[in-house]
Amino acid sequence: MRVVTTPTGTYEPLGEASSDPRSILLISWDTVRADRLGVYGGRVQTPNLNALAAQGGVWTQAISHFPETALSHWSILTGVPPELHGNVPGTGSSRYSGPTLAEITKTHGYSTGAFIGGVTLTASASGLHRGFDVYDDQWEWQRTDMKRPGLDVVENAINWISSQDGPYFAFVHLFDAHHPYSPPAPYNTMFEANGPRAPDVEAQLALYDGELAYLDQLLGQLLESVDNETVVALTSDHGESFEHGYLYNHRESLWDSTIRVPLLIRGGALSAGSTHTQQVAVTDILPTILEVSGLPNDRKVQGTSLVNGHSQRRVYSTTDPWFGERQLSVRTDTYKGIWRDGNDTLVYDISSDPDELSELEALPQTLIGADNDYEREISAGSSIQRSELPSRHISPHRAQQLEALGYIGER
Repeated sequence: MRVVTTPTGTYEPLGEASSDPRSILLISWDTVRADRLGVYGGRVQTPNLNALAAQGGVWTQAISHFPETALSHWSILTGVPPELHGNVPGTGSSRYSGPTLAEITKTHGYSTGAFIGGVTLTASASGLHRGFDVYDDQWEWQRTDMKRPGLDVVENAINWISSQDGPYFAFVHLFDAHHPYSPPAPYNTMFEANGPRAPDVEAQLALYDGELAYLDQLLGQLLESVDNETVVALTSDHGESFEHGYLYNHRESLWDSTIRVPLLIRGGALSAGSTHTQQVAVTDILPTILEVSGLPNDRKVQGTSLVNGHSQRRVYSTTDPWFGERQLSVRTDTYKGIWRDGNDTLVYDISSDPDELSELEALPQTLIGADNDYEREISAGSSIQRSELPSRHISPHRAQQLEALGYIGER
């Protein structure tokens, strides 16, 4: 097997690249839950997302492994679960030795550019710049709204895309839907706060939905900037909670509101206008993009291409083991169990109770021992990890940013 050395490890391609590989546009809508979007039956009308769906496939049960930005994006861009990356926020990088999508595409002669909208995905915070020729992650940060304006991100990405002569991989990260919700006019008044939740919660949800409508408008600009042969994928790292007494956050929740994310991909052999109801995971995104782009997968990838209708029998998700009470969830097409350190297991029939409102009294047979199976799978993956990275000191400025985002307590 041919092995390609990268700056951090090795790429072991499974097969050969196409003689005419396709360019790739991967869009991440940070903090976007699937069920609010019109393409998934939500109240936010998404004409541009619907247009993308008509050109490719929509997955209705795509699950994130981790409800935080950096580690979830590392899983999306490498095809391996978050545990293999280690404590990225604490070390500023990943310990994983396998290649990222940027490194794989660069190996095959692509130009690579990333355009970042949130502080937790900057190079200094995440180390995700590996393999990118351009990693556009600098802007004037304001405490009142930590986001880089989505329009700025999109315009920079479009300018870079328009300057490319050969195949390219563009990664566009939009942070607009992250709290605090502050959509521009007219999106800030587009939705009424008249639902079943408490009035203050409905008011925040109306602003959140406004952010999603604005993201769809930005998507239209991105889609116009690429040709019809470009592979386009859109997803999210995690969702956002407005239920279960856990509000305007995500990092300590494994409800479907925070781990069920949008996933749409067009290109290659994916059928236009197809809807896929089987359960899949965000680690399946990288091998799918590689296949429809005409590029070989890496041997170490643990996700599976979705081109031929693959499904995940179980998807494991976990909260941050370095922060507070760790939780683990195991999800099948029918059931979901949530294990919490020192607490009883929560079990739901998500096929009949998608809002996870009624706990089951007994653990279904398909979930018995699932938490132990998860630990064994992670241990088996230790052979492809790098050695542990040292923890780092977080500067006062970085601590202020993380505090403002709700990721650390007040100092």
